[in-house]
Amino acid sequence: MRPIILSATLLLAGCATIVEGASQTITVDVVPSNGVCEVHRQGELLGVSTPEKRVVTVSKSQHDLMFTCTAPGYRPKTESLSSVMSGMTVASFFLLDLGIVDAATGAWKKYPPKVVVVLDR
Repeated sequence: MRPIILSATLLLAGCATIVEGASQTITVDVVPSNGVCEVHRQGELLGVSTPEKRVVTVSKSQHDLMFTCTAPGYRPKTESLSSVMSGMTVASFFLLDLGIVDAATGAWKKYPPKVVVVLDR
């Protein structure tokens, strides 16, 4: 019985990293629909949401994402998005690795899966 419990504990170490991965996709919708958003983190361009492709893939991180959005006839707008702790990391913390693997890969935090930015005229 002990080898089974030990094996299960070892497999669950780094839960968020294994189950959810170290990157994720975020749908970035813009109103008006012809708007474009650049996604930055700490000054680095991570992706662009365009009318043709609204999904942006980002690595998970504790740092906020910044969305700078524009559309013809509308004022540019910048919004931020914070990450939250993954539920899998909480499980991992109570197991063998104390959440160390998830923290090292960045998987301990994740962003909401969708953002909607509404531009003003």
